[in-house]
Parts: sequence; C-alpha cells; structure tokens
Amino acid sequence: RRCHPGTWAGRPYWARDSRASVGGSFSPDRGWWLPVQSSGSSEQAVTETSEIKRRSVRGGMITVGAQLVAVLTQLISVSVLARLLLPEEFGIMAMVLAVAAFAQIFRDLGLSAATIQRAELTTNQLTSLFWINIGAGTFLTTVVALASPLVAYLYDRPEVTLVTLAMSPMFLLGSIGAQPAALLSRQMNFGRLGISNISGPIVNLVVAVAMAVNDFGYWSLVAGSLAGITVKSLTALWLSGLKVRKPEGSDGVRSLLQFGGSVTIFDIVNYFGRNFDNMIIGRVSGAEALGLYSRAYQLLMFPILNLRGPINSVAFPAMSRLQENAREYRRYYRGVISVLALLSMPLTAFLLVNSEPVIRTVLGPDWIDAAPLYSILALVAFIQPCSSTIGLVCLSLGLGRRLVMTGLVGTIGSVIGFAIGVNWGPEGVAWAYAVTTYVMLVPIMAYTFKDTPLRVLDFFGAIRRPAIAAIICGVALALVVPSMDDLADLSLLAITAPAFGLLYLGLLLVQPGGASELQRLLRLMRNRP
Repeated sequence: RRCHPGTWAGRPYWARDSRASVGGSFSPDRGWWLPVQSSGSSEQAVTETSEIKRRSVRGGMITVGAQLVAVLTQLISVSVLARLLLPEEFGIMAMVLAVAAFAQIFRDLGLSAATIQRAELTTNQLTSLFWINIGAGTFLTTVVALASPLVAYLYDRPEVTLVTLAMSPMFLLGSIGAQPAALLSRQMNFGRLGISNISGPIVNLVVAVAMAVNDFGYWSLVAGSLAGITVKSLTALWLSGLKVRKPEGSDGVRSLLQFGGSVTIFDIVNYFGRNFDNMIIGRVSGAEALGLYSRAYQLLMFPILNLRGPINSVAFPAMSRLQENAREYRRYYRGVISVLALLSMPLTAFLLVNSEPVIRTVLGPDWIDAAPLYSILALVAFIQPCSSTIGLVCLSLGLGRRLVMTGLVGTIGSVIGFAIGVNWGPEGVAWAYAVTTYVMLVPIMAYTFKDTPLRVLDFFGAIRRPAIAAIICGVALALVVPSMDDLADLSLLAITAPAFGLLYLGLLLVQPGGASELQRLLRLMRNRP
C-alpha cells in the first residue's frame, strides 16, 4: 500500500492512501508517526519505540488524572447513595445489572479491541464497525426489553420487570460511543478520552443523588446510569472527530469481525466467571445478602480498577505497536505489571487490614456486615490487577483463540468454586473466589505465554518486591490495629496510612533493585520514559 510523507504537530508521519483517509481530512491513525511498509518494498516497517514510550507515559499520566476524578466521583456516589438508599434497593439494581452485563458483551462484539489492535485501519473499515455496533446495540435493546419478565422470574422479584425494561436502552446508547472511544485509544489521544470517561460518572452522580433525595428509591440508580452512559457516548463521538457516513464496501472488515468474534466469545465465557457469584447469591441468599456482597466488592475494586484501568488502556495500544519487537515488548510488559504491583498491592493490603473502619467511614455503620466480605475479596484484589494483564497479552498479540481458552478454563474453575462456596453463604462465595484465583494463576499464565516473548518468571520477577513489602506491611499493621480500638475510624486511618506508606517504601528500598523500581516510577510520574 502506497504511503506519502507529511507532517503533524511538527513531526513527520506517514499517511495512507485515500482509502485510509476519506477526503484527506480524517485518518484513524492520525498522530502515529510510524512508517508503513509499501507494497513494493521488502523492508520491515520501523517502529519508533521511543516515541511510543513517550506517548504512553504522557498518556498514562493524563489518564490517571482523569481516572482520579472518576474515582472521586464514584466514591462520593457510593458514600452518599449508601446513606439515601437501602441495601435491598442496591440488590435489585445488582440483579438487573448482572443479567444486563451478559447482553452488554454483544453490544461491542469485540470490535473496539479489533480497532485498537489492528496495525492498519482505513476510515471505511472504522465506519463499517461503527454501524455494526449500532445494529448490535439496537438488537440487544429489543431483546432485553422483551426478556424483562423472564429476568423478574429468575429472581422471583416482580419489580425487576420494569427496572430491566427501563435499563434496556443502555445498550443502544453505549454502542454509539464504542468506536469513537476505541479510535481515541488507538490514536493514544488520552486527553479527550479522559474527558469522555469522566463526563459519564459526574452526570450519573448528579442525577442519581437528586432523585434519591426525592425518594425515588432504586429508580435513582436507573436514571443515573442511563444519563451517564448517554453523556459519555455522545462526548466520545464529538471529541473523536469520527464522521458518521455510509460505508463504501466491506474490504478488510471480515478479518476484524473474526478477531472481534474471538474477543466476544471470551467475554461471554468470562461473564459467567465474573457474574455467577452475584447470580447465585441473589438466588440463594436474597437481595439483602447480594446488596452487601456487591457493595463490598464495588467499594474494594473502586481504587483497584481505577489504577488498573488507566494503565491497561495505555498499555494495550502501545503493546499492539510493539508486537513485532520481542525485546521491547517484554520490557514494556514487565514495566506495566511492575507499576501495577507497586501501586495496587500496598493499597489492597492496607484496605484488607482496615476493612471495618473503611466500611463504617464510607458506607456507614449500617453496612458493617459487609466488612468480612470486604476483607476476603481483598485477597483477590491483591493479585488481580497484575494477573488480568494476561488477557492484555492475548489481545495485543492478536491471539484470539488463546484468549478464549484462558477464559474458558478460568470460568469453569470459578463457577465450580462459587457453586461449592454458596453453601456457606456470601462469605463462602468470596473465599471460593480467592482460592480459585490463586490456584489457576500459574497454569493459565504458562499457557498464555507459550511461544510469546514472555515467560512466567517475567511476571513474578516484576511483582516480587512490591508483593513482599506489601505483605510484611499488612502483617505489621494487623498486629498494631487491635491496640488502637479506642480511636475514631477517621483518626485510625489518618494515623495508619502514612505509617504504612513509609514502612512500605522502606521495605522496597532495602530489597536489591527496589530503589531502581521506585526511580522508574518517579520518572513515569515526571512524564519521562
């Protein structure tokens, strides 16, 4: 494919022919300064590794900043709404969301991942994917609306019928922003993507709280969710610059659909592993028990997901561009999980030990029964941000079938564990989640890394120092906290947090290589690769 040189932001780039940029005004790859191999040359395309790292570092900082705003908004939402609504009302919403999450898989059809991972993408292909997503969203909205009585029957709660019917448009609304958001990620335009991502939670918070104050009950959660996803999708569409037009042919779309199909199959399989716990608790133990479990899980995963999310969203497009350079790919991946471990492991260990004061502070004393669940789920959250990058490897290397197999094995193990654990109630389910996560980690990782630039030792070598330091700090804190029972919850957290942090830093520094890891993290925070 012929290319012609040009400039963008004062730097050279290589634009594709007219098929890639309709009218010459827009290109899915604009902003990437990567030469593309022409059809008549045998030379390999040259990947500007330093430029990728520079952009990923800058994008990472922007994304983290945007995510911090989203986290703060969500924490305020959880804290305020927990005081305005009952656990049963959260449980009703959780019932609907557990079922809706399954239908949500088909809204995107894995095409966002295909857009980001594909080395070359034309405007016509992107337009085709946009309309395919719209069609899928419309279909799912119709199916979920028609199935609303069945969902109510599943949980034996009549009120779930109207809630499910009201939530059904979220699939169409979400599909509008799928490809625009994927395009912004592909371009590594994380500033605009961040604006889109924080607009939804802010609107969700305002609408939900306003309605909860006026005694709308669980309808506050419904209205907030719909308003948030509408604003997020429309903002992404506006900021991406994607021109909605009729596609001209389907050249190259089939291969994108095949890759997206593998991602969708993985999402279907993974859904049962991630949501079967909610389903079985709701069915066996009821709405109140599910409300406690879902709130404990959501509160714990708020900071963890919002650390992992920005890093993964930057790493995916960067690793996709580095897939032909085994050495740099391996170095980049080790750096990603090292940063994840440095940030998430001490935070999880601190939250595990302080589960009761955290629950009372954020959710209120009426939710104290969620504290044991919070502590058990923290064991999962300790390793999950790093272990979840296994899927990132499959996606960035285009290993669709391998992605499906890892999801299948993981889901079978989780479902078996949940089915056994529910005999001991929500806490038994939480323990099953923790046990299966650690038992399956190494086998799944060994299978995923086979014939790739990565090895299992790369993973454990990158997380070893943060894990050791966090575990020691957690044990030390657990020995001290019982002697501080007379302190108020906020005072306890205010005293133990800085002490925990200082001890963690000290334990990192005394380990061989620990100072280098901290220096690398500081360089990243200063926007230097």
